[in-house]
Amino acid sequence: MIKLTEILSKIEYKSLRMGPDVEIRGVTNNSLKVEGDFIFVAVKGSIFDGHKYIADAIKNGACAIVHSEVVEFIPNVTYIRVENPREIFAKLSNIISDYPSRKMDLVAVTGTNGKTTTSKLVAYLIERLFGPCANIGTDGANVAGEIIPTSNTTPDITEINRILNKCLEKEIKYLTLEASSHGLDQGRLFGIDFKVGIFNNLSTEHLDYHKTMEAYFKAKMILLENSEIKIVNADDEWGQKAISIFPDAISFGKSDTANIRAVDIEKSEKTMTFRINGVKFKLNTIADFELYNNLAAIAALKMMGASLTDIAKVITDFPGVGSRFEYIDNDLGINLVVDFAHTPRAYEEIFKSLPEDAKKIAVFGIQGDRNEEFRALIGKTVSDFDIYAMITTDDPKFDSYENISKDIVAGFRENYGAYSLVKDREDAIRAAIKMAKPGDYVLCLGKGEEDFIKLHGNEKTPYKEKETIIRVLEDL
Repeated sequence: MIKLTEILSKIEYKSLRMGPDVEIRGVTNNSLKVEGDFIFVAVKGSIFDGHKYIADAIKNGACAIVHSEVVEFIPNVTYIRVENPREIFAKLSNIISDYPSRKMDLVAVTGTNGKTTTSKLVAYLIERLFGPCANIGTDGANVAGEIIPTSNTTPDITEINRILNKCLEKEIKYLTLEASSHGLDQGRLFGIDFKVGIFNNLSTEHLDYHKTMEAYFKAKMILLENSEIKIVNADDEWGQKAISIFPDAISFGKSDTANIRAVDIEKSEKTMTFRINGVKFKLNTIADFELYNNLAAIAALKMMGASLTDIAKVITDFPGVGSRFEYIDNDLGINLVVDFAHTPRAYEEIFKSLPEDAKKIAVFGIQGDRNEEFRALIGKTVSDFDIYAMITTDDPKFDSYENISKDIVAGFRENYGAYSLVKDREDAIRAAIKMAKPGDYVLCLGKGEEDFIKLHGNEKTPYKEKETIIRVLEDL
């Protein structure tokens, strides 16, 4: 532990009202997580204002308050007024936890699509080529097989530092994580040292939060600004913009300008091969977007010191990530695929990867918090690729299935897309499988590995996509 006065000597503040000089046990921006001799940081967010919870934090044991607004003073409590509480929160966490990210090599992945697969693939390759590697992502943190729940895909710095110190206790010197645009914009990763930052792509998503694509892109660039090695998709238009901002970035892709360039790409029924600088790679997928995830990972490992030959030897064995273009075995002769795709770009990348002459049926819905334009764009994407749409339910939340479907269909009508409306998701999967003939593709999109469906507001009703599919197959 460290004395409050020593902490104060390491941060900048506008004013100080000093209370007892105690040994600090921790810091948090959540009043419910405050314990005795904690510092509470009052962060003003878009929904909640931490200043309203200062009294609760003191009741729970906070001995010091970091704030940016005028507050009422209570005796025997230290008040530290600062310009940017989020920034100070990160600095305090690093001081108290002794800067664990400086003692490890961290690889972070950002982009609209591919964060989970790429971060887990990089972790897998590091494990095989360098040594133990932890991972933080959508399904929590994995530290040497121990799963640690996290509050968000990208947790705040106190959670990350706690996980990093657990890694150091276990002598793990590598960690990969998913860097969401929300997490970056809200400063959750401020103060963390990244060895490698990867930018996969950018497409329409989260504009309810960011408002514009420029603001969305700017949030993503925070990662590259704070990464020693920058790795960028040369085939993505926003990737090109990132390269213009960071000319020292290492690029990957199929284009002539890419530093890590895939050539001689060939596909069979379920595998893909390509070459980089004469070295042959084989992947257990035909999805083009998976090629980009793999190229990003190859670029990261190469920049960290691995040879292309060694990477090629182990990358084929990557087991993949659940519900990322995952085939479901069946004896009907159909190609039954589950994927977490839930954006127009993700749909497009899947559809582009499929054989043109095969019939395709997509089972999908749209979440209730997506706007009309987003829903129509999904519809247009499906009909552009001549996919038969089985429009069903996917987290309507506070909206209705009928209203969401109407908006999707509005996009179809531009291109005269063929579709059916089946509200119950299990019934929709059953109808799609019944419709398919041997060799056809049935794509179950959107739910992926989630174990719930939000039918009423944010209330979670138990639901698992793959279990539902298997039950339907058994019935048929």
